Amino acid sequence: MTFMPDIPAPSVQAFLVCDQVIEDSQTKKKSLIGIFTHLQAASFPFQHNQMGLYFCLTDAEGTYHFDIDLAYINTEQLVCRATLPNIVIADRLQISDFGINIPSLMFPAPGRYEFRLRMEGHLIAQKDFHVILMSSRQTQEPSEPLS
Repeated sequence: MTFMPDIPAPSVQAFLVCDQVIEDSQTKKKSLIGIFTHLQAASFPFQHNQMGLYFCLTDAEGTYHFDIDLAYINTEQLVCRATLPNIVIADRLQISDFGINIPSLMFPAPGRYEFRLRMEGHLIAQKDFHVILMSSRQTQEPSEPLS
């Protein structure tokens, strides 16, 4: 990776996908709710009400510009792009973590999807997951109570 000489390239310690990231207002600790590698959909296109992204960086110092892309890997279609406000990190020894909640994502078809974290336009982390079609048995209610 080539970065501007005065901005160190951060080291990504974690990049996770979940249903929701909650940040405690006092401690600033983050709780990741529903970490997953697969989503199940009854039909397509499939709308997921909210997704959370968590990433943790170290060895960074300066002002950084981050973009997050969600791509449908099967066709390389861009599903969405989020641009984060500039992030200022004061000390290379600092561990910085970030939680982002993305509302209402639409998945066009079953397959593999990937979040891509870019800093100053350079890819620094990727996290993939699968969106799968539920079988018809899973989408139907049982006609009799199970014992």
